[in-house]
Order: sequence, then structure tokens, then C-alpha cells
Amino acid sequence: MNNTNMQKSFFVIMLLIMAASLAVPLFRLSLSDIPKAVKGTLDLRDYNGVRDKTVKLSGEWEFYFGQLLTPEDFKNQEPSGKTIQNVPASWGSYQIEGEHLPPQGSATYRLRILLPAEGGNFGIKITCISASARIFADDQLILECGSPGNSPETTVHKYYADTGYFQTDDGEVEILVQAADFSYVNSGILYEIHFGDQKSIAALRMYDSFLDISLISGMSFLALYFFGLGLQRKKSAEILFFALYCLVSSLQASVRSEALLNYALPALSYNTSLKILIISYTLCLYALIKFLYHAQEGGSSRRANLIIDGITLFFILLDWFTDFYLWGYIYTVALVGQIYVLFLLIALLAKNTKGGSEGRYYLFSAVVSSLIHLLTILANFILLWESNLFLPVFQPIFVLSLALYMSEKYENSFKTIEKLSDRLVVLDKLKDDFLAKTSHELKTPLNGIINISQSLLDGAGGSLSRAQAEDIRLITSIGKRLSTLVYDILDYSKLKVMDIQLHIVCLDVHQVAESTVDIFRYLIKGRPITLENKIPPNQHLIWADENRLKQIFSNLLDNSLKYTELGSISLSCRQDGGFLWIQVSDTGIGIPADKLKDIFAPYEQLGEQSANQRGIGLGLTITQQLIELHGGQIVARSEPGQGTSFTFSIPLAKDNKPQRSLPGDYVGYDGSESLATEALPQTVHVGGEFSILVVDDEFSNLKALMNILTLNQYNVTVAINGEAALHLLKGAFHYDLCILDVMMPGISGYEVCRKIRETYSPLELPILLLTAKALPEDMEAGFRAGANDFIEKPFEVRELKCRVSTLVQLKNSMDLLLKKETAFLQAQIRPHFLFNALNTIYSFCYTNPGKAGELLAELGVFLRSSFDFSSTASLVTVEKELRLVKAYVAIEEARFGSQLEVEYAVEPSVLNFSILPLMIQPIVENSIRHGLLKRSQGGKVSLSLTHSEDCIQVEVIDNGVGIPASVLKDLIHAKSETRGVGLTNISRRLLRFYGTTLTIFSVEDHGTTVSFRIPAKT
Repeated sequence: MNNTNMQKSFFVIMLLIMAASLAVPLFRLSLSDIPKAVKGTLDLRDYNGVRDKTVKLSGEWEFYFGQLLTPEDFKNQEPSGKTIQNVPASWGSYQIEGEHLPPQGSATYRLRILLPAEGGNFGIKITCISASARIFADDQLILECGSPGNSPETTVHKYYADTGYFQTDDGEVEILVQAADFSYVNSGILYEIHFGDQKSIAALRMYDSFLDISLISGMSFLALYFFGLGLQRKKSAEILFFALYCLVSSLQASVRSEALLNYALPALSYNTSLKILIISYTLCLYALIKFLYHAQEGGSSRRANLIIDGITLFFILLDWFTDFYLWGYIYTVALVGQIYVLFLLIALLAKNTKGGSEGRYYLFSAVVSSLIHLLTILANFILLWESNLFLPVFQPIFVLSLALYMSEKYENSFKTIEKLSDRLVVLDKLKDDFLAKTSHELKTPLNGIINISQSLLDGAGGSLSRAQAEDIRLITSIGKRLSTLVYDILDYSKLKVMDIQLHIVCLDVHQVAESTVDIFRYLIKGRPITLENKIPPNQHLIWADENRLKQIFSNLLDNSLKYTELGSISLSCRQDGGFLWIQVSDTGIGIPADKLKDIFAPYEQLGEQSANQRGIGLGLTITQQLIELHGGQIVARSEPGQGTSFTFSIPLAKDNKPQRSLPGDYVGYDGSESLATEALPQTVHVGGEFSILVVDDEFSNLKALMNILTLNQYNVTVAINGEAALHLLKGAFHYDLCILDVMMPGISGYEVCRKIRETYSPLELPILLLTAKALPEDMEAGFRAGANDFIEKPFEVRELKCRVSTLVQLKNSMDLLLKKETAFLQAQIRPHFLFNALNTIYSFCYTNPGKAGELLAELGVFLRSSFDFSSTASLVTVEKELRLVKAYVAIEEARFGSQLEVEYAVEPSVLNFSILPLMIQPIVENSIRHGLLKRSQGGKVSLSLTHSEDCIQVEVIDNGVGIPASVLKDLIHAKSETRGVGLTNISRRLLRFYGTTLTIFSVEDHGTTVSFRIPAKT
């Protein structure tokens, strides 16, 4: 069934409902045999429906104007002033002695009811007796609405419907109604009073209340719905006016008929209730007229709108702030307003019918229901028919018809927009595909441009002039900017089709921020900008994708750098509920207020605001979408000239702790070892030749690395943070490779790498960095920190194996070099030393043969140790090492006599401990040759060997020429022949086998102290 047929069916159904709602009550009225009151008496003795139906007490009542009579006043004799008047009616329409009664005053109504049988429980229901009343039945006060009096001061007006119940044993009931009104223009019993047994009256009350509640709740719900819809469709003002009409209609229904608002708010005064009723009528008409004006899309002039607004405002103010009430004339206002509404509806219908609109049948239904609703209002006001005589379906049908008309109208608009959107989607996809393909094609040539330009700067094509170098630097810079743009376009394309997968892990936000800040600190070298990370370490754990979080930081920091010529950029954070709010602030030029709302839109820039601006405006768009993918949001605040701050939220880990577990034992070794949080750090020996230290705060990564490495016969030690790794490296156990994660709690991988390089060279301990994304700037930061290589997570197993194998072989080559250096040191006997030693012995052969013999023995000891190549890596006792020192010193003392003095301070307990060979003699030799003998007067060398705290302390002190400060800092790592390999070799072996190094203190012209401390082992 198409839309037109559906509308026709709806129209027919609504017509049938409205016809039934009109026909049934009218048919009942035409067939009704209910008797009416005649001259103050209602005879129901022959009416059988009084026990199961309600009876309307209409007809002729006794009427006493100006008197408030009670049942006592009728017991002795009938009061004077009696007239017979029709009820219901306003007593302003009554005539007594040819004159109309005034609308204000007091009066008493009296009616005798003759019942068909004696006794029973009965009730009375009133709709409204203006404007205060008391009702008596057989001397019983059964109902009171307000408090009637004979003057305005003694009268309390009230406005609501009510019921009252009584019991009688007689066949006759006397109903007495007191009424008073000093406020209202229509006074007295305006609507019919219902009489019947208690059950029937209660059912009628419930029925009327149900109708009112249904109408109020239905119109209120529609008002909320259309208000919400209107706020979404801000350009469709007719929706808001339609919502206003529904709202005031529900308010109107609450103060009419059963007047439920007065029950809900007992403190509501009569005057206020009346004002609400009049204002609601006025606003209903106003909202309908404004709705129809806007629905015609320009069908009304601005002057007409202003006139309607002015008239409405005038009547509302007049009613609310004055004592002039419109109730007596409200039907005239309602009649004129409803007729005007009908005219506008018919005009709208004609316009839509002429244009072939599919919503015309809804408008037909709205016109018919509006017409019938108008007639029922007139019947209510003029004929004083009850509000609920007809089912209140006409106004809901009217509202439903207009709602469906708007729905049809918007459906047609939506279909048009949908067609255009489909076309735009196709074009947008073509554009995105073009950008993505172009970006992919640009990556290779751009990398070629950058690399070739950089190689030219490094001298690959020969020397460059200053102007040429500047031009090539510019080419390199432009190439890098284009490369960044290409990556932004690729990310933007992926985000548009939601092709980005997040690898959510628990992170210490400080470390991610610090690693990014490290890179940018390098980029701003030479610029008057300070970059500070104020996020505290080890306090805030978040759930995020490490790679994408770094991208968020990078984009925000890069944006700050673009628009900050000097000043500061800082990162800070605060915790709020389950989220961590991170702020990136700068002191740059700021963002104008008119542009601040658009900065997250694609391709949006500040234009000419900064000369440093680059890119095409995708950075902040990508940043916002990445943050939203994490479940957060980002806001920007800025003041021109004062700077800008971006604040974004990221979910916190539960209880600010990582919720991770690492199950089971690891394969790749015997299974007796397992990895658990409380057992870290932990070492697994598989009998391999090489040992590797793995540092990562992710248990899953530790497990994967341990599985892979142990399967390949590497001994593995795992640690969970940088502090643990540095502690392990200070121990006696030595490692051939360190695999280090960049993002870790406490201190970052970059910082750990820098601290390792303070002790170990890249050859002595290679470092392989694990990073989420090996971008050029990340790799540059890692190599500056001292890393040997990078591998990107998630990594391929074969790639990891190759990189690990290469680096451990590099370390093995370094160890072989160290052994050869030791062998060379052990075997180095310079010809001049041997020649001088033999000359000295020869001279003593004539002057002191005994001394010559002793020197020959010492030379033999020295030569035997020098040619013992098998001991280059094995341990010797301290006593044997000391014997070699004394042999060397004895020969040198014989040569230089009083110029050389050597003092020994050796604790006997140290002699039996083991030590690497040639650890002390080269230091003593260096002190004698380079410290004392360069002075004409010679000097003194003191050798101290002490034992304390399970360690051996070795200290060599001389009072020679000392070491210049410029030479001292590079002495241990020096490679020149003049200084030999002695101290360098000793330092490396100390580090290799004991995890310690030489300590050298020297003051020029005052001497030098060289010392080291090693574990005491036998």
C-alpha cells in the first residue's frame, strides 16, 4: 500500500471515529426517557434506571436569590422570595419581576426528588458551581466547594468538580444548593448535576477523570516529543509552536471538566485557576496560528506575525495583572480564533492539494476534526453542555493529523536529502579513494627525496656551498612536511571508514608523555621555548593504545609549537571519576573566538595567524577522532595573545591499577619455572651461550619474548620496569643483550637506555628497543639515547630472531676483542723496558752481584707471568697478582733508585681471594711511568688492599704530575697508543665480570688516585 492509500484509509477511519463520537451521545439524548424537574420537584418513581444509572437534575428548580438558606429554614414555613428557574443556567439570565439578576451575589437552589423505592445509598456529582457552593441532602451537608457567603469578604471561591454521598430511608430526597459568586461574570449552576446510587456516581467520576487524565498525558507526551524534535531541527519553527500547542492544551484540559490541577495543587486559588484557563485558551490559538503560518513556508507577512504576537501578549498581560476577566467573552474570542484557524487550515490544504502533496488527506482530517472541535467548544460555552458529553477524541485526532502531515512532509524532505546524500557519499568515497591512493603513491618518492637530500647534506655529492646547503635543507624540510601530510591523510581515510584497530593496554601516562616530550625537546633546540611534562610518574594508569596515544600527544604538541614563538608548553593532568583529563597548554598566540568552535573540523586552519603554520588542518581532526575511539572527549580553551589549552579525557584503569594476569608455565624450557608478578625479576637458564635481559611492563610481552628466546637457547632474565633492570645490571651477572620497552612505568625506556650508556658502551652491552611505532623521530630519539637497534610492536618472530642474533654476535665480537686486548696487555714487553732491565742487572753484576741475582729472579717472575697466555680469562689469587706487582716494582726501583718509592698496605686476609689477572700491575705501572717518572724528583706510589663487607678495595695513589681535567673524563675509554690499552681493558673487564668500573680522581701537579671495588671470592 502506497502513502496516498494509507492516508485515505486514515482519513476514512478518523471520520468514522468522529461520527461515532457525535452520533452515540446525540442518539442517547434523543431516546432518553429521563424525567425533568417540574416546579422544583423531580419525580423518579416511575423511572427504573435510578439504581444503575445516573440522572441529570435538570429542569425547574426553586430559586431564592440573595439568600443562603439551610434545611432548617424550610422546616417550619417556606421562605419568601421563591421563584422557579431552569437549571443549568447562569442566574444572570434569570428574570425576577421583569429584571435580569446581577451576575454577582448569592442564592439558594432547592429540588425535591421522589424516589421509586424507599432508602438507599446515593450520590451527587457536580462539575462546577460558580464560584462557591454547599450542597445538602436530607439535612446532611454532603459536599462543599469553597465557602459561600453574602459578601465578598465572607465568600471563599473555589473551582473544581466533586462528588458527595448520603444515605436515606425515605422515598423523598430534598437537595439544597447554596451558591455565591462575587468574582465571576457567569454565576450559579452552569452545568448539569448528576444524581444516582453511590456506585453509579463513583463510576461516572472515574470515567470523567480517566478521560481528562488520558487527554492530559497524551498531549503532554506529544509536547515533549515535538519539543525534542524541534530542538533537533532548529530551522523548523513550526515544530516548536506545535509542541507549545500540545503543552498548553494539556494545561487547559487540567483546569476544565474535572479540574484535576486543583486537586493536584490544593493551594491554587480560584482566581489563579481561572487565569490559567483563559491564558491556556489564548496560547492554544496563538500556537496554532503561528504553527500554520510557518507551515505555509513564507505564507504570512512579518506585519501579520507582529500583530498576532501583540494581540496575544496584550490579552495575557491584561488577564494576569488586572481584575478584568475574559471568561464572559471567551467564547467570542475562541470562536473568532477557531474560525481563523480553520481559514488557515483550508488555505494550507488548498496549497498542498494544488501542489499534489501526499499529505493532503491528513490536512482533510485536521480540518474536519478542527471544525467539530469548534462546535463542541461552542456547545460547551453557549448551550452549557458538559465537556465530556462527547468523547474527547476530536482534539487528539486534530493533533495526530497535523503530526502525520509534518511527518509526511519531513519524510519527503528526507527522501530528497537521502538521494543527495547517496550521491555525496559516492563522490566523497571517490575523493577519499583518490587521496588514499595518491598518498600511497607519494610515500616512496617522498622518502627518496628526503633521503637523497639528506645524503647530499652529509657530503655524498661533494662539498656544498652555503647557499646550496640552505636550499637542500629547505627541500628536506618540505619533503618531511609532505611526508607528515601523507601520513595524516592516510590516518584520516582510515578513520572515516573506521579501519583503525586499537590495541588497548594499561599504560603509565607519564611515560607515554615523556617519550613524546623527549622527541620534541630535540626539535625545539635553539628556540626560546621550554617544554615541561608535569604529569607525575607512577600515579595514573590508563587504558589506551600506546601508539595512538603518542600520536595524540604529538599532534597536540606539534600544534602548540606551530603557534608558539616563545614561552612555554606544558603537560598536566587531573583525575575526575573514571577518567584522566590531560591538558596540553601553551603561551602562544591563541585562537580567535570565532574560529575556536571550528578547529576540530577537517582542513580547518587559522589562516594567516602564524608563519610557522603548516599542513592542511587534519591533525586536530584526527586527534579528536582517536580520543573518541578511546571513549574520551576533547575540549579547547583559548584567549588571543594568552595561549591555548587542549584538555582530553582517557579512561583510567580500574582502581588506577592494571587489571592483567599472566597464566601458566612457559614452553621453551623445562616447565619447572613459571612467570608471575610477585616472582619478577626472574632468570631462566637453558644452558645457552648468551644471556639476554628483557625489560617490559606488559606480562604478555614478557611471556612472548621468553618463549621465543628460550626456544632459541638463550638464557633469559625478565624484569618489569627500568629500575629493576638497572639494579640487575649492577650485579655480578653479565648480559650479552638488553631488550628494552620504550613505554614503562617509573622511568621510560629512553631514560633507562641513557643510564645504561653511562656505564656500558654500545659494543659492551647492545640494546634493542621495543616501540609501538618506529617513526623517524622515535628512532632518532632512541639512537640519541644509545640504542643499537629498533623493533616495532607487534613484531614478527623471524625478525626478532635475526635482530637478536646480530646484536649478540656483536657483543661476542666485543668479548673476543677484550680477550685479545688482555692477551696483548699480558704479552706486551716493550724492547726498551727489557733492554733497560738487562742493563740494570748487568751494572749490578760488578758492583753488587747479590743484587743482580735478585733482579734476575724478579725478571724471571715477571716474564713467566707475561708469557702465561692460558690465564687471560681465568682467576688468580691476589697473592700471585701482588707478586707480579712486586717483581715489576723491584726492577723499576733498581733503575731509578731514590726517585721511586713504593709503599704497600696489604691486609693478610685478602691474599687468598681470587681476582682477574693483570688488574693491579697495569695500574701501578701507569702510576710510575706516567705519574712519577715525568717529574725530575720522582715520587711515591702507595698500593692499598683492604677487605670489608665481603669486598676487596684496591687503591693506587701517587703524588705525580696528575691528569689534566680535559683528559681525565675520557681516560678510561681512550684508544690512543700513548695511553695503551691498560686502563681501558681493566675498566671493561671490571664491568664485564663484576658490574663495576674504575674510579679515578686526579689533581694536576698533586697526583692521582685510581681505585676499584670487587666482590671477595675464593
